[in-house]
Amino acid sequence: MRIYAIVPARSGSVGLKDKNIKLLAGKPLIAYSINFARRLGVDRVFCSTDSNTYAQIAKEYGAEVPFLRSASASISTAMEQDILNDLYYNFSQFEIEQPDVIVWLRPTFVFRDIDSVNKCIEILKSNKNITSARTVCESECRLYDIDQNNMLIPTFDDGEKSMIRRQDIGTRYKVFSTDVFRADEFNTTEDFLGRHVAAVPINKICGLDIDDEFDFRLVESLITNCYELVKEYL
Repeated sequence: MRIYAIVPARSGSVGLKDKNIKLLAGKPLIAYSINFARRLGVDRVFCSTDSNTYAQIAKEYGAEVPFLRSASASISTAMEQDILNDLYYNFSQFEIEQPDVIVWLRPTFVFRDIDSVNKCIEILKSNKNITSARTVCESECRLYDIDQNNMLIPTFDDGEKSMIRRQDIGTRYKVFSTDVFRADEFNTTEDFLGRHVAAVPINKICGLDIDDEFDFRLVESLITNCYELVKEYL
């Protein structure tokens, strides 16, 4: 089974300029995902980017960047399936063997548990019916919406209670940390993960996503001031 790690890193960040190469505790943000991929021991590590500058930095940390991402797959509204379509096309053009499995490492997630990601890979190896596996972490389950009159509306069954314990709702999970899925150059639809998605729970610290300056400083503070707390996830 041929396994590639992909680090998608476009250059046009809106929330935080050049976020993906911004120095975090002395290293560019993308370096953390590339280093993780190399520790994971996959067959090849690629960075998908539209920037020559990003490409050079990715190469310095050990990723392959044999081609730049197309403009259509680099716009702010482009989704993962658009990037995949670009990757599959360029793999063919550059005579790179298509992978069987892809480990999708979003660079905005710095903390990762290598055992959990390996477990995702093993799930796909051992069960052909599983289309993908995702690392998930526990999330707040008591969420509300706000209607057009600025009134709070529960998105869960609150039993008409003003206060309700989290334990009474049950556990909920958030995704979008690390995805492991079967590669298929003929499937770049919105449902590229498939309908049989396995879940591998992880420590909630691995769910910290850098979207803006506050998130960046929070993660940086954890690395520089609480290293003992996060070192196993770096």
